[in-house]
Amino acid sequence: MIVDCATTVGRIAEAAGGRITSGDPAAEIGTITTDSREIGAKGLFIPLVGERYDGHDFIRPLSESRSIRSYLTMKPGFTDTAARLGIAEILCDDTLRALGSIAARHRDEIDPTVVGITGTNGKTTTKELVYAILGSKWNCLKNEKNYNNEIGVPMTLLGLSAGHRMAVIEMGMNHPGELDRLSKIAKPDLALITNVGEGHLEFLGSVENVASAKSEIMHGMKPGSMLIINRDMAFLDIVMERARKSDLVVKSFGLSEKADVRPDSYRLYRDSLSVTFRGTEIAVSLYGVHNVYNVMAAIAVATEYGMDPAAIATALSGFVNVDGRSQIIDRGFIVINDSYNSNPLSLRYALRSTGEIFPERRKIAVLSDMKELGGTAERYHAECGRAVHENKFDMLLVWGDMANHYAEGARRAGFDNDRIRQFETKDEMSRYLNTVADENDVILIKGSRSMKMEDVVRALTGREE
Repeated sequence: MIVDCATTVGRIAEAAGGRITSGDPAAEIGTITTDSREIGAKGLFIPLVGERYDGHDFIRPLSESRSIRSYLTMKPGFTDTAARLGIAEILCDDTLRALGSIAARHRDEIDPTVVGITGTNGKTTTKELVYAILGSKWNCLKNEKNYNNEIGVPMTLLGLSAGHRMAVIEMGMNHPGELDRLSKIAKPDLALITNVGEGHLEFLGSVENVASAKSEIMHGMKPGSMLIINRDMAFLDIVMERARKSDLVVKSFGLSEKADVRPDSYRLYRDSLSVTFRGTEIAVSLYGVHNVYNVMAAIAVATEYGMDPAAIATALSGFVNVDGRSQIIDRGFIVINDSYNSNPLSLRYALRSTGEIFPERRKIAVLSDMKELGGTAERYHAECGRAVHENKFDMLLVWGDMANHYAEGARRAGFDNDRIRQFETKDEMSRYLNTVADENDVILIKGSRSMKMEDVVRALTGREE
């Protein structure tokens, strides 16, 4: 990822808390990158250390080719090369932390209104919805794709220019402390927590710990700032207590009567939904009840900045969802492509939505493993198997290490064993689906990212008619 900038080596060193060991502090910097393959004019290279690569390995080749004007380093041994070639070297303690510090300084200099978004599910879709609404009125920046981590968030903020009035920043995490660091870099003026659920339990241990970790988004906020939360989410009390201690103003959204921002009514369709809010119908090309929550979250943000329901409806009228998230594909039979990712909360929503929208059709759940659940994996797969039965599905097809737990949970709930199929491979699953799918079917396909269930979607939807 590369961003344009207009600064100097000296200003970069100051922001990074580093020391110039070679080169001219007044030398101009025109671009910043962490990727040795993407080098722009007058480039600053920030080498990061990952599990597979160490960016420091590229400092010498980039310097020798004079592809860069300057670089950060937290390792010795490059100064002589930099001095010989006229490259500016900035020595710092930690290049990743330095990247965050540079971005935080740039965010403060531009000083836009920052909306920070986190949650177990719905972060990216909600970010896109909020951006569509706010961007219809103001010059607005957002994360591209899902650049929501300790590299993506700073690089996104470095893309701020003087014309940006607002920034919508998605923030992800899977370990305690990550949101603390991201929030202190982005410094949200308003933060939104879409929900709290069973995500990353392998690293966090419990849903209570998830709630605590999501609450870290408050750590970079000033007292009196606005926090918007899902009134219907788990462990609301933990988040509310953190907000009270941080002296934040709290507003809630949701479907319950207790929510501050809620729809007058809502309707789900096979390829869209509509919510009526303060008497105005807002139609969006999104699928499922989980997206009703995402839309209401975006509405809550928009109303906080003075936008009325009519303006919100207009802004969302042409909204297009991100690929792989609840796509509806019609091949005579209906395929719900929810292959992008899966966890227990998102799967329960997907099953509920399919049951509500297609009550008269035969429904087939095609599921694979949900990852990062740690010691709770068997329990949650069994619970989701029970949810297949509770939402009146007709068949359950499963593949993966946790397939038997899905099946056992469904059987214990009363699901007929002869309507369950377990497969050794995705290919076997795909071949079977192609033999049984008919025009009355609705087929929900869902699994964690690493399971690549889009392979099953392609095998099914790409077949000869």
